[in-house]
Amino acid sequence: MRIDELDSLRATALVMMLVSNFVTDLDYFGIMEIVKGDQWWWLARITAFLFIGISGFAYFLAHQKEYEFTKTFDRTKRLILFAFMITIITYIFAPSAYVRFGVLHLLALASIIAFPVARKPVYALGIGIVLLLIPLSSNLNLVWFGLQETGTFAVDYFPLNPWLGIFFICLAISSQIYPDGKPLLSFKWPERWLWFGRNTLIIYIIHQPILIGMLILSGQVSLDDL
Repeated sequence: MRIDELDSLRATALVMMLVSNFVTDLDYFGIMEIVKGDQWWWLARITAFLFIGISGFAYFLAHQKEYEFTKTFDRTKRLILFAFMITIITYIFAPSAYVRFGVLHLLALASIIAFPVARKPVYALGIGIVLLLIPLSSNLNLVWFGLQETGTFAVDYFPLNPWLGIFFICLAISSQIYPDGKPLLSFKWPERWLWFGRNTLIIYIIHQPILIGMLILSGQVSLDDL
C-alpha cells in the first residue's frame, strides 16, 4: 500500500541524503571537515531519522492488507543482498572504515523481527522504547549486531539504539496517523517527484560511485586516495 505524501517525503529525504553523503565524502577525503554538532552533522542525523521513520510507517501500511511472512521475507532478501554487497565493496575500497552494520543491514533486520508486531502497534511501541534504552558496548565484535557504541570506524553505522527503536516507534505511530491506510492530503504530487520516492533503494545503491566519480573527474580526488 503506497501513500503519495509518504513517497514525497521519502523523495525529500533522498535529496537530503545525496547532499549529506556528498559532504561526508568531502570530509572522508580531507577536502572539508564535519564537526560534531555542526549543520552537516545534524543534516545527516535528520536525514537518517526521516528514512528510518518513513520505513516504519511503510512497514505498518504494507502489512495492513497483506500479512504473510513469506512475502515479507521475499522483499527482505533484496535488502540483505544489497547490504552485504555494500559490506564487501566498502571493505575493498575502504578497509579501515568498511560498513559492518549500515542502514540496509538495519532495515533488513527490522523487516524480519518486526513482523510479529506489524499489526500490534502497542507492542511495537513498547519494543521501540526498550530499544532506545538498550545499552551499547565498546566491544568491537558487537558492531556486526548493531550493539557497539557509535564511532568513526565505519562510513555507515546504524546501531540498534536509537535507530531500530525509532523504526518500531514510527510503526506504532503510523497506526494512529493512517489507521485506514488513507492519505491525509489530497494534493496531487508530481509523478516524477514520486518516482524518486518510490525508487530510493536503487538510487541509494548507485549514488556513491557517482559522487566519488564526480570528485575524481573534477580532480579533487585521485585514484590513489581510494
